Amino acid sequence: MKPTIFNWIVYSFWLALVVYLSISAIGVKGDTRPHWLQSFTLLFALIAAFWLPQLEIFRFIKFQTVNPWLSCFGVGLTLLGGSILIWGRFSLGKNWSQTVAIKTDHELITSGAYRYVRHPMYSGGIIACIGSALAVGGPFILLLLVLTPLFLWRVGAEDKLMEGQFPAQYPDYKKRTKALIPFVW
Repeated sequence: MKPTIFNWIVYSFWLALVVYLSISAIGVKGDTRPHWLQSFTLLFALIAAFWLPQLEIFRFIKFQTVNPWLSCFGVGLTLLGGSILIWGRFSLGKNWSQTVAIKTDHELITSGAYRYVRHPMYSGGIIACIGSALAVGGPFILLLLVLTPLFLWRVGAEDKLMEGQFPAQYPDYKKRTKALIPFVW
């Protein structure tokens, strides 16, 4: 397989994921208060990850994997991570938010993907970024470097928010499920 096929697969996957998340955001419960800074930070991080590799100082990141087996493995990880992310999004239903926020009539979801980890969308996103970086390199390396710390911050912020919103249920849920990796962490 030519390396460009991997680029097409990975970029098409991410485009489809963004379209899916945008469309599925229609009709979700409203946030109890606006979170503009979080929204702009996420948008800026995504733009930076794809713009920075164009600068001379970051040219070392702009590479193409030359091993088709590594690229195939990367595409597989991308699709696996995306599937986990979508499963998490589907499990949340109308409780999903792009930001760390309490929703109107918020419910604690502990079924579906949330039965195994508390933050499956972040787990899936990190796995998909690792796979994309392996498959095509370039901006996905920066995306991984930008999104991973952001997701890890959000894990702590969401845990704290949910503990405050669901003081009777969340501590028990937190004890029986791991944050990102089942049975590990």
